Amino acid sequence: MDRAERVKALMERAENLGVSLKFYSGLIAVELPATGDPERQDAIIAELGKYRSDVRALVEGRAVAAHAKDFFGQRIWSEDGDGVLTGASSDGSLDVSMKKEGLRSTQTQRSNAKSVLINLDKGAGGASYPHNDEQKSEKPRRGIFGFLGRGPGKD
Repeated sequence: MDRAERVKALMERAENLGVSLKFYSGLIAVELPATGDPERQDAIIAELGKYRSDVRALVEGRAVAAHAKDFFGQRIWSEDGDGVLTGASSDGSLDVSMKKEGLRSTQTQRSNAKSVLINLDKGAGGASYPHNDEQKSEKPRRGIFGFLGRGPGKD
């Protein structure tokens, strides 16, 4: 079993004990259940501590994937140019759909979340970030013609 598999298995054992790892603005927080075995929880936390950098990468990737879902369909900019955010993986990588010069159809590629800027252009029909106390709009996403003001997505 390699190091990455060992860390994933360790994190699963922690979750089975009710120990939850959360990513908060660059910090990794360990949430403990109100009930449980404190000795076993302390032991698993100490073991997780031996793999801090690997645990951090996994927890951060999961947080990126969870939050990226709020932005699916938004325009983005990456090192490869403009595109649309279409997916996310638990490792923190993002799927970006891009129109490549010389090709008819769009291409989907993986991008590192650290190299992507998400365009929240409210004036062009883009959505702003959905805050925790607000419900995200249930309106269907506009197609390209909706953005141009000539389609069924026009408000």
